[in-house]
Amino acid sequence: MAASAKVTVGSHVWVEDSDDAWIDGEVEEVNADDITVNCSGKTVVAKVNAVYPKDPEFPELGVDDMTKLAYLHEPGVLLNLKCRYNANEIYTYTGNILIAVNPFKRLPRLYGSDTMKQYKGTAFGELSPHPFAVADSAYRKMINEGVSQAILVSGESGAGKTESTKMLMRYLAYMGGRAESEGRSVEQQVLESNPVLEAFGNAKTVRNNNSSRFGKFVEIQFDHRGRISGAAIRTYLLERSRVCQVSDPERNYHCFYMLCAAPEQETERYKLGKPSTFRYLNQSNCYALDGLDDSKEYIATRKAMDVVGINSEDQDAIFRVVAAILHLGNIEFAKGEESEASEPRDEKSRFHLKVAAELFMCDEKALEDSLCKRVMVTRDESITKSLDPDSAALGRDALAKIVYSKLFDWLVTKINNSIGQDPSSKHIIGVLDIYGFESFKTNSFEQFCINLTNEKLQQHFNQHVFKMEQEEYTKEEIDWSYIEFIDNQDVLDLIEKKPGGIIALLDEACMFPRSTHDTFSQKLYQTFKDHKRFGKPKLAQTDFTICHYAGDVTYQTELFLDKNKDYVVGEHQALLSSSDCTFVSSLFPPLPEESSKTSKFSSIGSQFKQQLQSLLESLSTTEPHYIRCVKPNNLLKPEIFENINILHQLRCGGVMEAIRISCAGYPTRKPFNEFLTRFRILYPETTKSSYDEIDACKKLLAKVDLKGFQIGKTKVFLRAGQMAELDAHRAEVLGHSARIIQRKVLTYQSRKKFLLLQAASTEIQALCRGQVARVWFETMRREAASLRIQKQARTYICQNAYKSLFSSACLVQTGMRAKAARVELQFRKKRRATIIIQSQIRRCLCHQHYVRTKKAAITTQCSWRVKVARRELRNLKMAAKETGALQDAKTKLENQVEELTSNLELEKQMRMKIEEAKSQEIEALQSALTDIKLQLKETQETKSMEISDLQSALQDMQLEIEELSKGLEMSNDLAAENEQLKESMSLLHNKIDESERKYEEISKLSEERIKEEVPVIDQSAIIKLEAENQQLKALVSSLEEKIDALDRKHDETRSNITEQLKGNVSSDYETVSNLAAENERLKALVGSLEKKVNERGNNSTKESLTEDASIDDERVKKLADENKDLNDLVRSLENKIDETEKKYEEASRLCEERLQQVLDSETKLIELKTSMQRLEEKVSDMESEEQIRRQQALVNPASRKMSPQVSFTGPPPVENGHNEPIAPIPSKKFGTESFRRSRIERQPHEFVDVLLKCVSKNVGFSHGKPVAALTIYKCLIHWKMFEAEKTSIFDRIVPIFGSAIENQEDDNHLAYWLTNTSTLLFLLQRSIRQSSTGSSPTKPPHPTSFFGRMTQGFRSSSSPNLATDVVQQVDARYPALLFKQQLTAYVETMYGIIRENVKREVTSLLSSCIQSLKDSSSKSSVVNSQSKSSEEHSPTKPSEAHLPAKSSEENSPKKSSEEDSPKKSSEENSPTKSSEENSPKKSSEENSPKKSSEENSPKKSSEENSPKMSVGDKSPKKLSDEISPSLEGQAVKSSVENSPASSWQSIIGFLNYNLFTWKKSYVPLFLVQKIFSQTFQYINVQLFNSLLLEREYCTVNMGKEVKAGLDELESWCSQATEEFVGSSWDELKHTRQAVLLLITELKSTITYDDLTTNLCSVLSTEQLYRICTLCKDKDNGDHNLSQEVISNLKLQTTNEDEDSRSFLLDDDSSIPFETDEISSCMQERDFANAKSASELADNPNFHFLKD
Repeated sequence: MAASAKVTVGSHVWVEDSDDAWIDGEVEEVNADDITVNCSGKTVVAKVNAVYPKDPEFPELGVDDMTKLAYLHEPGVLLNLKCRYNANEIYTYTGNILIAVNPFKRLPRLYGSDTMKQYKGTAFGELSPHPFAVADSAYRKMINEGVSQAILVSGESGAGKTESTKMLMRYLAYMGGRAESEGRSVEQQVLESNPVLEAFGNAKTVRNNNSSRFGKFVEIQFDHRGRISGAAIRTYLLERSRVCQVSDPERNYHCFYMLCAAPEQETERYKLGKPSTFRYLNQSNCYALDGLDDSKEYIATRKAMDVVGINSEDQDAIFRVVAAILHLGNIEFAKGEESEASEPRDEKSRFHLKVAAELFMCDEKALEDSLCKRVMVTRDESITKSLDPDSAALGRDALAKIVYSKLFDWLVTKINNSIGQDPSSKHIIGVLDIYGFESFKTNSFEQFCINLTNEKLQQHFNQHVFKMEQEEYTKEEIDWSYIEFIDNQDVLDLIEKKPGGIIALLDEACMFPRSTHDTFSQKLYQTFKDHKRFGKPKLAQTDFTICHYAGDVTYQTELFLDKNKDYVVGEHQALLSSSDCTFVSSLFPPLPEESSKTSKFSSIGSQFKQQLQSLLESLSTTEPHYIRCVKPNNLLKPEIFENINILHQLRCGGVMEAIRISCAGYPTRKPFNEFLTRFRILYPETTKSSYDEIDACKKLLAKVDLKGFQIGKTKVFLRAGQMAELDAHRAEVLGHSARIIQRKVLTYQSRKKFLLLQAASTEIQALCRGQVARVWFETMRREAASLRIQKQARTYICQNAYKSLFSSACLVQTGMRAKAARVELQFRKKRRATIIIQSQIRRCLCHQHYVRTKKAAITTQCSWRVKVARRELRNLKMAAKETGALQDAKTKLENQVEELTSNLELEKQMRMKIEEAKSQEIEALQSALTDIKLQLKETQETKSMEISDLQSALQDMQLEIEELSKGLEMSNDLAAENEQLKESMSLLHNKIDESERKYEEISKLSEERIKEEVPVIDQSAIIKLEAENQQLKALVSSLEEKIDALDRKHDETRSNITEQLKGNVSSDYETVSNLAAENERLKALVGSLEKKVNERGNNSTKESLTEDASIDDERVKKLADENKDLNDLVRSLENKIDETEKKYEEASRLCEERLQQVLDSETKLIELKTSMQRLEEKVSDMESEEQIRRQQALVNPASRKMSPQVSFTGPPPVENGHNEPIAPIPSKKFGTESFRRSRIERQPHEFVDVLLKCVSKNVGFSHGKPVAALTIYKCLIHWKMFEAEKTSIFDRIVPIFGSAIENQEDDNHLAYWLTNTSTLLFLLQRSIRQSSTGSSPTKPPHPTSFFGRMTQGFRSSSSPNLATDVVQQVDARYPALLFKQQLTAYVETMYGIIRENVKREVTSLLSSCIQSLKDSSSKSSVVNSQSKSSEEHSPTKPSEAHLPAKSSEENSPKKSSEEDSPKKSSEENSPTKSSEENSPKKSSEENSPKKSSEENSPKKSSEENSPKMSVGDKSPKKLSDEISPSLEGQAVKSSVENSPASSWQSIIGFLNYNLFTWKKSYVPLFLVQKIFSQTFQYINVQLFNSLLLEREYCTVNMGKEVKAGLDELESWCSQATEEFVGSSWDELKHTRQAVLLLITELKSTITYDDLTTNLCSVLSTEQLYRICTLCKDKDNGDHNLSQEVISNLKLQTTNEDEDSRSFLLDDDSSIPFETDEISSCMQERDFANAKSASELADNPNFHFLKD
């Protein structure tokens, strides 16, 4: 086309470019086949046959029909579309093809009802291109010719196909639609079905987030009158393979993700989770779309289903099927027990199999068999064959695809039934909306099928275009027989030809189980190696390339086989057709018997081809109309035209193919008149003579020797390139004519220029001579004048030099004197500072000396005490060494202690097991209660039965808990008593052995002496004594056997404790009675032993005295002493038995009390039953009251029955700081301590509920201290929770503080909990030792000997008593440190919430105040302008009040003179105010004592425990009235007048309210100061930025108004005292100094140094410069700063950095304190006088709170 064009220098051509596709330029050089083109400064060298000519007369707005272009080629088409797109003309014709470019913005003028009226009945092409014209043409042809029409809308995703379809249907409804009274139109019904079809047929692709993966053909049916009688939606080519295989980053169909994002009850019903947990969805990493909420889309789809007519039951069934498909995908298979069998891989797969079966409502086993087995039907029998895991997976995917396909077809059928069809209709207009040509980086089976569809449609399109060309040529009666038709049948044969096409080869490969994509690709290479449309990429092994009409596309064959397989399994059909769900069974109607028994292979490619063939058959029966939608850019934004992207879409859409068809014939067609107008310059004689248009055109074309053209009836038809030749001839003629014109013009211009130069030179010469004379005369005159000027100048210079020297001398003297004065002043300041420093250093040195002396004294005292204690210990140790017997007893006791410790550990383990059993029973009871709650909602009868079950369960639980506690108590008591008896018996045995040993020694000595002194001695006394000792040994052995029997009995009771707990209470009494009987027998045995010992002592004494008087008296005395010791031991044993008996009596008494408690609990259960029966009448309140009753039934009996369990044992535990009493008997002490330790371990978990229930309420304050914080701290200290390695108590306490921030609007609640949290944090910080790092410190071992405990008692008695100090030092562990961090976070959070609440209220008040100030300023400006003349003559002027230094001192809040003079300062700064304005201030100052007394009254009342009235019940206005009655008059005035004063009073009232709230809640002072400081800082920022930096409000009057408000705030600060306000007044320094600068009248006298150092030292240079430039007074210069000061400020402003030039103030919203400041800023409070919670103080379990 371009090769035949003649290119010359100066021609305008199009050159191909890689960035912009085509660029235009001018030819600069032509060299054979190469040309050089200048493209806007860019030089390009190209081939002659690679360029296209450009029309130099191309219209600015383009042409509405491409066939009207002079050059019909790619760059011409692009330029025309771009020009029209820039002019918002988005529609263009190419013959009868409409090209629509998506504008990505609304163009309402194109689609109104007026537009439809214009196109109604208008011939095609008369008006501008529009879809209405296409629809009107189709409608007219259908009515006139009686032929059905079809409009094919194609394009890329996002090109606007849907909108074009809507416009077409809207126009057709306009032409043949129903009346409004007849209901919804067909257009509305079809559009309402779009959300449903998009949810189940659209998915995300690489280029579009909502791409249609199916073709939609909407048939609009018309009756004989041309009115719409029905419609139907036909869907084609659904992409079924996407259900099982998804490529990254695409998504599956939208419905799957919508269902996963459904409400929780829906997902629980279908047992769904996140999309990433399903195999069919997690193959891609894309789960969500930007700007799209799947949960909302799910609800919208549900609503659309309702509109379409799908009821709720069918909707549930639809989504149940979708969920079943997802569960099917998660079923994985593994090899079974047989060789080729398969089964679900694991429990997860079986779970999904079970859920899928439940959702399909079919048998789980049958579903598993249909997936894992196949039935082979033979002639004689049916054989069941097991499938391997891969085949089972293929069957699973086939089932999922066929189910989804059936579901989609059902939806389409349902929508068609809802719309309604007309079976009698003979004429239709079909609108086809189908996906366009696709070519990505990775192209799989889906792109292959889509491009096949477009190839088919392109063939249909080419035939239609060629037909239109034939009609055009026939109409103009020209010869076209030699024109060849461009066809793509070879590509279609390559893809779908049987048996050698690609689809046929793919089906063949799918039927072979061992085929892979490698074998398939090799088969393709061998079959099509010589095909011109087929190619193999160089570097790829399995890819292939097809040359489509739109370009080459390379396909990857990795997933071709998997995506093409689609087995139709008979087992699946039979299984789902027999489903219990009618919806599922309707999707799979029963098949004929022979077809249901076999599994047929069905490829998706073959099905695709069949559906495509049916679509083309439908289109062949209609006359087509084409709309090609084009997407101008991939960003989806307006005003962006990408040439390469649009050119690709034009190729894919077949537009360029249509242009090629046109170029094959006569692409250039010009009417006669246009042709002659353009080219008459080539043969002017044709216009001069009387030729007609046809002859003139023929002679003109013969003149230029052009061949191959055709002359029609109305147009000239030119072949490709002939238009360029004509333009080249035309350019030559025009160039020759231009050269002649240029030659004549240049001659005329040169002659004219010469004449002008000649005349000008004559005039210039005359002027030069005159000028030289005048210059000479002027030189002479200036010389004479210069002499006189020099004389006067010398005189003036000398005078100025003298004056300058004189003034410099004066200035130097002044500076020297000032410098001397400053040096003297600096010396005095340094001297004074030196004296102060020296005094402080001396004081510090003295204090350090005192501290060191005190420390040394304490150290000396401690050393001396240590020395004395060591000396005492040494003496005690020496005494202990002398008593060897006690040492042996000590070692035995230590061994027994170890044994008892091990026994105790075993008992603890038993107890833990019992507690676990109890917790399990409680959990079982709770589950039973929840079941009762669910069943109560169904019927009243089941509710009453479950209530009775609940009561019986509660009774059983209480009995078991009580029996458990009784058994544990009895076991502990028995163990302790048995151990004491064993210890006593062991001591008695030791004593007897010792006495026997001594007796033997004495007997030996006596025998030796008797043998020496007396020859014959009667030894009957000794024999009797030995007999007595033998009897005593026998008694002791019997006692030991009894004790062993008790031990065995105890072991039996401990091993069978679980069975005994389930028995009756009578068994406990029997055990107690048996133990009492055993004790009685022991007592009798000990008594008999005592009697025998006494008798033995008496008899031995008498016999020894009577028989032998010569026995040594000393030996007899020793025996008597030993007998006496034995008697003492027996008595002690008897006392211990008596004590044991008393304890058993006490245990029996406790058992009776427990029985009474059981009876009480039964009565309470009866009351619970009656109350629950009453609840049946109140159904609305049933749930809340039932929960309360259940908590009462579970919590109250447990807490009541645990209290006596702890109260019956011994004395109360010792407090911290008290010394433990020393027990006289080690064994007894150990028993009580072990029981007490176990009790303390149980206490926190048993009583923490009581503590939390108490402190969660507002328990008030005691002596200014929060009761809740103090109570929690005491309990934690007493329970030793800070030293615990693991505990859950802190986790239960923290939510109490967290509940305070739930209601962020209740300031009283927040202030109360801020006080408690900060106080508890302060106590915790003071309690934790600095060296505590979390590791447990080493402690000295507990002494076991008597002397060791005595020594410890001596040491502890010398330690100071810490009972009066509540704060105790502890070694905190990790839970306590974590609790501290949580408290710190809550303190900062509560502080931030309170601060933001205050700022929010202050913002509203301050905005009204600022608005009133602005209004008053605007009003006062008018008054000031009227009274300006009178103020100039006013006799009173301020004198000293406006000096900078003095005024700054007067405005300082720290001066003592201002404490009682806010009125005075206001009078000095505003002398024009009347006395009436100051009267409220005077009254407020007079009433200030009354105000302070009333402010202290709530504080005094709050120090009495827990005030009865909460502040939250009153409004801020009432509270401000109660707090500050002195402002009552102002409040009345503010309610009447809306003035700045009233606004300031409202702010002060709000501050008073907050101050009262925080006082009442005893918020720490430093927190109150921080809140007020940040509030005042916020006020400063708002006032400064809003008022003082705006020109209309930066005036003297505004300054006075703001000054009055600041005086009010200053007065409030002085009344509130610095204790609460702190340095808040200093935060207003920016506004104060700016106001002071504004109200200063004599501003002209202020220097730069005074302004920046004294008057406005805080303000930055930029702020000063802005204020000084805004507050200029044009009428009075004295009220303005001097120009020198302003210039200095401007100079400093320009020298500053860009970052520091901002004149606005920023608000600080950070936390203004650190964690450690809480302990340093809060005072050391004396908590000794503070009382704990009264509810807990009366509880015996919290008796330690009273100490």
